[in-house]
Amino acid sequence: MNLLDNKAVLYPLVRPVAVLVAFYNRKALGVRYLEATLERAGFVVHTIFYKDFNSVCPAPTTPVELDLLRGEVAEARPVLVGLSVMSSMYLDTVYQVMDALSPLGFPLVCGGAYATMFPSRLLERGADFVIRSDGEIPMVRLAQALRRGEDWRQLPSLCWQEGTVVRENPIGDLLSDIDSYGIPAVECRDACFIEKDVLTRGDPQLFTRSYEVIASRGCPFTCSYCCCVNLRRLLPRGAPGVRTRSVESVISELREAKKRCKKLVFIHFYDEIFPNLPGWVEQFCREYQQHIHLPFTIWSHPQMVSLQLLSQLKAVGLTEVIMGSQSGSERVRREVFHRYESQQDILQAVRAIRQAGVWGSFDFMLQHPFETIDDLKESYFFVKQFPSPYELQLHGLNFLPGTDIVDMALAQGLYTREEMDAILYAPMEEQFSAYWMRTVSPESQAWYRMLLCWQFPPLRLLLRHWEQDPLTHTTALARCACLAGLLGQMRYVWKKGQVVLKRLAMK
Repeated sequence: MNLLDNKAVLYPLVRPVAVLVAFYNRKALGVRYLEATLERAGFVVHTIFYKDFNSVCPAPTTPVELDLLRGEVAEARPVLVGLSVMSSMYLDTVYQVMDALSPLGFPLVCGGAYATMFPSRLLERGADFVIRSDGEIPMVRLAQALRRGEDWRQLPSLCWQEGTVVRENPIGDLLSDIDSYGIPAVECRDACFIEKDVLTRGDPQLFTRSYEVIASRGCPFTCSYCCCVNLRRLLPRGAPGVRTRSVESVISELREAKKRCKKLVFIHFYDEIFPNLPGWVEQFCREYQQHIHLPFTIWSHPQMVSLQLLSQLKAVGLTEVIMGSQSGSERVRREVFHRYESQQDILQAVRAIRQAGVWGSFDFMLQHPFETIDDLKESYFFVKQFPSPYELQLHGLNFLPGTDIVDMALAQGLYTREEMDAILYAPMEEQFSAYWMRTVSPESQAWYRMLLCWQFPPLRLLLRHWEQDPLTHTTALARCACLAGLLGQMRYVWKKGQVVLKRLAMK
């Protein structure tokens, strides 16, 4: 079928089918929004959750899994196959899936964050279409056009390739009132899960103990390592960078989640920053207390944390705030990460979280090319000011396509373009490995271990003794870091137990 001649096959009117594929994500909110929208438009949607997420030991796809996927798509005979390409980290799997499905002749449509920023890469690799930004309305319009054999060339947000020329229509069909998109499919009606060479029928989310929800789209900040700022720059002039759902919409989704997910224990709000519009939190607390009444966690930012807000949320179930600090060096935060909160802003936020009586988990990105030993030391001595208890989530800096920090690294001569491309598009296993472990100097590793261990009070007496010259205690520090790892595992079990106990107490 030539997708450019407007003579697409007319599919049976009684059962138009669309297939959606989510990669390495059982929950895949974007795909679930698309399913709900396509179903309202009259399509039967077959959703395939392809591979499970594992940030420590990610597994590439296998020939058996590709055969299972190909069989599902061939049997469905869809109008189109939608591939959710959110990240570059699993592109190897995406490309193998595209190669496996292309011979079937069904149009392949890519969407998601990576596809929005780099449509030409996917089109040149074999995708028939790319939809940029919000996919709900464009996906329905494209599916209807293909089904009816109508012209799709003028559809907003659509990209395709004619010969060697990539055509990109302006982004459009965006709703400022995102309530109008409806709620995502909590239970996908016709779903399967492919993992470890086995296909399992049914929606894997139904067995979850934690439900992920987003109350807003977009982020107001400009962090250099994140794609959100550049996704915002692609929006049409006048389009709001952050769009927030009504409390009624969020609660409606969570009520459905409680109904469908029988093992549900707690809720995780996946917003870049938990909403704080005037009156929103107050209304949320009333409705959440009445209808949901489950423990929940949120993400926040040092400049958005307030004791009053946290106290309100704590009263209705908030158990944990995850907040990015990223570095204890103000130089690194400002000049490298484009984060403009002060040391005092962070300390005030950490203290507010502790004072509110909720658990604080703080992200730090360490041991990257922009960081000096002095920066790493500064992070250690900065964290020493955090009131206990708390958790540090320490990891490296991943260079991701479409982020400002990539251009910064090239401009400073840290990498050549060839070296950077090798990092950006390395196999998934290499990228996740780099996220957790770096090849660094002994001094850097010593200070990293000092920082890792400090979060556990029983180890602090030793650390105070060693901090004058950690390099002279490398063997002891290595043992101490192993002990910190065990304490971290025990803390994880304790945290989960606390959530379960809180859930029981809230019944």
